[in-house]
Amino acid sequence: MAKAVQVPPTALAATLTGPYSEPYEFLQQQVSPPGEKEALVSLSFSGVCHGDVYSRDGGGPAPPAPHRPLIGGHEGVGTIVALGANAANSCSFRIGDLVGIAWRTSVCGKCEPCLSGRENHCGEQVITGLHASGTYQQYITFPVDQLIPIPDGIDLPQACCVLCAGVTAFSSLRLMDPQPGTWCVIAGAAGGLGHLAIQYAKCFGLRVLAIDGGGADKEAFCRDMGADTYVDFIKEGVRLVEKVRSATVGGAHSVLVLSPHQGSYDLLYPKWKYTRVLNLNGFPLRPILKKALLVRSNQTGTKNDIREALKLTVSGQVKCKVEVMGLEALNEALDRLRAGKVLGKLVVNLR
Repeated sequence: MAKAVQVPPTALAATLTGPYSEPYEFLQQQVSPPGEKEALVSLSFSGVCHGDVYSRDGGGPAPPAPHRPLIGGHEGVGTIVALGANAANSCSFRIGDLVGIAWRTSVCGKCEPCLSGRENHCGEQVITGLHASGTYQQYITFPVDQLIPIPDGIDLPQACCVLCAGVTAFSSLRLMDPQPGTWCVIAGAAGGLGHLAIQYAKCFGLRVLAIDGGGADKEAFCRDMGADTYVDFIKEGVRLVEKVRSATVGGAHSVLVLSPHQGSYDLLYPKWKYTRVLNLNGFPLRPILKKALLVRSNQTGTKNDIREALKLTVSGQVKCKVEVMGLEALNEALDRLRAGKVLGKLVVNLR
């Protein structure tokens, strides 16, 4: 094993030990040395993602029977403090490098998606913080082939936000082949993914109609992020469709749905023109056939997508609204996410 800096025998980790819906416990865990093709990373920050709600409470991509014990989290940033015996020969990383840990712990490397550079759709992927221990801990061993290089000069909480939320919004928009000057509707625009999607859409030259609901603060926030106009779906109710058609002069050219609620799809589908559209989850069939819509699905993004999205953060073109909390506030953070009471993104400080 490569020469490593001194690390403690134990470190703090947020751990799930009970059934779904039981809260995280904050325990001292043994710090393990890295395997042959792993790195030991001293983590500084981790983003809090809606996917982590599923790890704790079930639903979504979570398995019917929970993996326990489990350390959640999949948006971690930290420094390599040790490398496994064969890791230095199989990667360009060195001790002291700043790295990110994202959604995937491993992929098969053999399937069509993996071989075509779309490893985010590998059917055998192991998800960080859901199937394998994640980033809500101070030290983690992780395969070097899944580490993300973090560029110098970037704010670390900002970097966390790109690793899942940011890259999901970025890669999803890029899949639509966006044409400058066209209208893009973003549903769930004030959330962790949504407010970043607004900024990425503006980088692509799109006109953005943001949809969210629940207060004037969300409208101000979305406009501050760059939205051209805003519609409150709670306030508009049954008038939502006509409101959006009017604001976009007949209908949007594309729609990015970032809300997990089925109502987003039920309300949005009549607004589209006969053109391409992106959808991240399930969708009713009839409006697809009626308007010849092109539906694209997406799961996070590739490692290359993350690198591209990080460049926009480094350049200052995209900036995440971050609220930093202590690790001990993790359960509160997840409760707020579940209740839709977060503007922007929550990040936990692991130190």
